This record gives sequence, structure tokens and C-alpha cells, in this order.
Amino acid sequence: MAVLEVVNVAVIGWFVFGALDAPVSAANAAGFLASAGLLLVGAAYWMAKLGQVRSALRRPRHLEAFRLVRIACLVGLLAAGVVVAAAVGDPARRFVPGLTLFLLAVAEYVNYFHWQLMYDNRADLQRLFRTRRLARAHLHRDLHPG
Repeated sequence: MAVLEVVNVAVIGWFVFGALDAPVSAANAAGFLASAGLLLVGAAYWMAKLGQVRSALRRPRHLEAFRLVRIACLVGLLAAGVVVAAAVGDPARRFVPGLTLFLLAVAEYVNYFHWQLMYDNRADLQRLFRTRRLARAHLHRDLHPG
């Protein structure tokens, strides 16, 4: 998962600014930076989880850092949201990619710090259909044990 999140940053950047040829406007850059930042936080968390498993620790290392990163991510999302919102009304190419990436960043924030939004294996899907509710995110459970 950790490697995949880092690869996703590069693929998204290439796709939006390369393949789609979106201009590097303030809104597009803000959306990309917000989504890239959240994906990198996810990569760091999954690396910490891997270390937990390999070391047979009760909890991952560096949880206090993730508590601070959660606040920084929220501030970054708010700032990116302001930049993207200010560009609404510009030509679509100058803000729609950024808006889309900003919404991806919001989804990643929720997915990492609150509720699991990604259900990509049979066991997760079966539990989702059985309980009919979203599971708490893994990072949320590590930050709020009990």
C-alpha cells in the first residue's frame, strides 16, 4: 500500500498535467498538492503499519506525529479549498482539475483519519454488506484505541 500511494502521486501528476495538459494554475496546483500530500501521509502510515507487523509491536510507531499531521492536513485542505473556490468562474481548464483533485484529497482525508472508504477485498466487502455501515479507518483506530 505504501509504495502504491507514492506511485499514485506520480501517476496523478502525469495524468493531469501531462496527458490532460491541464495548466499549472493556482487552483490546479492546490488541488494536486492537497491530494499528493494526503497520499504521502497514507504511504507513511502504511510504512508504519508494516514496521508494526514486522516488529510485533502493539501499535505503530510515530502515532503522535500522525496526530499532528492530521491537523496539518485539515489546515492544508482548508487552504486548498479557498484557492480552488477563488478560481471558480475562471476557464474550466484552470480550476476543474484542481477541484477534482481537491475532492479526491477530501476523500483521502476521510479515508485515512475517519472512515474506511476503500473496500478492495472480499472480507471488507462482506463486512460492509453484512453491517451496512462504513468501518472506522485503520489510522483512526490506531489514534483512538479502545
